[in-house]
Amino acid sequence: PDESLVEAAIERVVDATDPRLRAYPNYRKRLHAGVQRSVAYVQGLIDGLPEPVEISRRSFSTDPRLRAFFASPDRMQQALGSAPSLVEFLANCRGPYPEYIFGLLAPEMRERKSLGMALEGDQVRRDVLQEVVDFSDHRFFGASGNEEDARKEMKKRAFDYLSVLALRRIVDVEEKRSELERQKGLLQRKLDAMRGGNWGLETMPSQEDGDHPAYHSLEERISAVENELMNLPCHEAGLENRFACINAILEKPEEWLSLSPLDLHIDVMSLKVNDPADAASKPLELTKFRALNGGTRVALFGYFPRAELPPEKDFFKEAARFLG
Repeated sequence: PDESLVEAAIERVVDATDPRLRAYPNYRKRLHAGVQRSVAYVQGLIDGLPEPVEISRRSFSTDPRLRAFFASPDRMQQALGSAPSLVEFLANCRGPYPEYIFGLLAPEMRERKSLGMALEGDQVRRDVLQEVVDFSDHRFFGASGNEEDARKEMKKRAFDYLSVLALRRIVDVEEKRSELERQKGLLQRKLDAMRGGNWGLETMPSQEDGDHPAYHSLEERISAVENELMNLPCHEAGLENRFACINAILEKPEEWLSLSPLDLHIDVMSLKVNDPADAASKPLELTKFRALNGGTRVALFGYFPRAELPPEKDFFKEAARFLG
């Protein structure tokens, strides 16, 4: 990737994690390899998305993916019209609004078990265990007036996703370290109390009396806590640890962010087809990726006419209607 883009990405990840890292004169050099690797990976990932498809009332009747995502064209327009990225794009748009708005539609996909009816031959069976596929929490990323800008915005969002993971890693490590330090201090105090005989126990036996089981167990536990502390990523204290945490994510972006094709076989009732060979309809061609909360989202790169967006609400009319 272009060096100026890498430099900008370095500053962006520092802002997202800990701006105090700029106190190190060589902070750019220490993050350069990982950021360069992630930027190149994200560029290839987003550039590899299929061509955008139309997302409109007209295409709703012909595209089974849209009918699977939304209950009706009205629900689709409401979801798109309220998307934060779209609201922000329109608020910052200079000049006339574009005719079409591009972006990535990404609902969350969930699969659940349900009891229902199924037709087997000429008989209807009840209480048949079925798999239902639900789509909810419809997100729309990278709202822009053309395909090129939309891909740029998605690349930015993808890189920001890695930055968030790096920050989460820093927080998790610090929380883990704090807990281990607390455990170590508690165990050490218990051990000191046992040694002094001040914890309601008998005086510690002399060396001639052999090892004391409880004493030996506490020493082993303290040693285990110390080893776990030392084996933690970024185990040293201070800002120095942040670099290792960030690079652990950015140097291997493929482990945290990936897009993969998904052929989903469902019927008109959103029931998963067990034997795709018997299905009359074609599978839904989607792209899936792992969400930050551990769930699964599917992605559909597309565009929709701005004229189909629901009209903006008039605050004063809404307030008058509410107040009667």
